[in-house]
Amino acid sequence: MQDLIDKIEQAFADVEYPGDDDLTDSTYGEEPAALVKDFSGKTNRQELDVAFLNQAPDGWGTALSFFSARALRFFLPVYLIADIRGELDRPDPVSRLCSSLTPLGETNKIARTWGGGTMGERARADFAKFNDAQASAVVAYLCWKLDAADGYDPTIEQALENYWLGRAVDAQG
Repeated sequence: MQDLIDKIEQAFADVEYPGDDDLTDSTYGEEPAALVKDFSGKTNRQELDVAFLNQAPDGWGTALSFFSARALRFFLPVYLIADIRGELDRPDPVSRLCSSLTPLGETNKIARTWGGGTMGERARADFAKFNDAQASAVVAYLCWKLDAADGYDPTIEQALENYWLGRAVDAQG
């Protein structure tokens, strides 16, 4: 378990805070504004405690769903590590990392007012910004989650097959 945590910390160690103006791409509803309010100025992700992660933004615990691609890269490690330690209540990193990369989720259309395209296209664009070490750390985390589910979680399996394992293979050359 500690080896996995170390791998995640090392892979994301150099990711810079995206800035208060790049925390979310969404402006619809209350959650994006609450996310900006809660995460603005949080330039040291190691200082975020689990109670904050479980409720942010504003008690919803849905920050992972609303982060911009750059904010996701910055904050994802603390969520993954909290999950590995069994400390997350509401936030679900697997959902953000996998749901839009399954055959069922990837073809869901995004309204034109939110940028258009499909959920799969948006996820691939967001995750394309991950470098090889970060993609490898995500694969290691997802494999750990799959093992924790006794080797059966169709969402993780499909996302690994449809996207993440290809990224890990590309990283290994």
